[in-house]
Amino acid sequence: MRAKVVLSSLALLLVAACQSYQGDVDSPYYVLPDGARLALNQPLSFAPGQVSLHVQNGRVLPMNQVRAYEPFCKFELYTRADAARTVQPQEITVTRARQYRFDGNYSALDGLQLAGLSFGLYAGGETDGGVPLYSYITRMDLHSPAEPDVYRLTCLRWSYPGMAEHVSIAEIRHTLSPLFTLRLPTER
Repeated sequence: MRAKVVLSSLALLLVAACQSYQGDVDSPYYVLPDGARLALNQPLSFAPGQVSLHVQNGRVLPMNQVRAYEPFCKFELYTRADAARTVQPQEITVTRARQYRFDGNYSALDGLQLAGLSFGLYAGGETDGGVPLYSYITRMDLHSPAEPDVYRLTCLRWSYPGMAEHVSIAEIRHTLSPLFTLRLPTER
C-alpha cells in the first residue's frame, strides 16, 4: 500500500513538472502554439536562386557571418526562382511549430576543420568522431495568403552538450526584431 502511495505521488509530481513550463513563455521548452503570427515589418529581397535568408540581431546576414553559438533564424521560401524577388511586409501565420535537437560533431584533420553530422570522421585508423555538437532547433511552418511561397522559419543555436537549451520566445523575438514581430495567439 505504501508503495502505491509513493508511486502515485511520484507520478503526480512528474505530471506537474512536465506541465510547469506549458504556460511559461520564458521557458526554452515552451513550444510556440499554432496560430501564432509573424509580422514582416519591411520588405525582404531574395537574389535569383536564393530561397533563404539568415537573420541575427535584427539584420539579414550571409551564413558565414552568423555567430552560430548565438540564436539566429533562417527564413525560407518554398521554391527557387530564376529572378530576384521581394517579400512585402505582411502578417504570416504559424501553422505548426516543433522543437528538436540535431546531433553532430566537429573535427580537425591536418589543420582543416570539418563539421560532420551524425557520423564520425575516420582518418589514419582513428575513429574519433570529433567534439559533439548539438543544434537546438525550433522550426515553424508558415502560411501567408499574400505570398504562398513563404514556407518556414527555423530558429536555432549550436552548442556543446549540456551547455545550452532551445531558443526561447524572448530570444527569437530579439533575434528577429525589428525585421519581424512575433506574436502569440493571445497577443494583439
